[in-house]
Amino acid sequence: MTLEEKYNQDLHAGKEIEGFTRINGHYRNQEDDGSTSVKFENGNFYNIKDGEIIDHIDGQDENFINDQIVDAIYKFIESKPVMSADYTYSEYNSDDEIVFYATKKTAANSNSGKFIRLVINRESKSIDISNILIDPSLKHNGFGKQIIKEIFVIAARHNYRLFLVQMVSSFYNRMVKRGAKVIEFEEIVEITATTSLEDKK
Repeated sequence: MTLEEKYNQDLHAGKEIEGFTRINGHYRNQEDDGSTSVKFENGNFYNIKDGEIIDHIDGQDENFINDQIVDAIYKFIESKPVMSADYTYSEYNSDDEIVFYATKKTAANSNSGKFIRLVINRESKSIDISNILIDPSLKHNGFGKQIIKEIFVIAARHNYRLFLVQMVSSFYNRMVKRGAKVIEFEEIVEITATTSLEDKK
């Protein structure tokens, strides 16, 4: 498949309805050199100049590990209706940092707080998770560990190491018991393939 065919598939994939042509969600940016950057919601990226595609990066490429993590967290939240019953979620997403915010829906208590924060170090190929704050009403559902697992899957796919940092002692001890590798006593653990992130049923 040529780049042009792939681009058209990303742009028009899906069924036409009664003569209407489907246009998939995408974002465009005019670059300083006159080219146009196009990024589709599936993550696929193209750079177009003078009507010709001059660059393409697949959405599953390591370059977009931050977007893949954001997408995985949103999908996780959507799969747990109890998580969105009282909260809405928004994110700050850059090449090297992701912060999710949880905001109470009720007008009387519309405070916002960090739900999860992680830092991506592309040089050392590592990810540090420094915050996972689950609402007290949602605790004991294993959601924090499940989100860590979702991030670990993406990290492992790109050969990144995943660390938990700045933990409270109780969470540190729980993760060590689950097989997380101690990197710095009472400070940093590494999530590995042998770390148990599943709750026993």
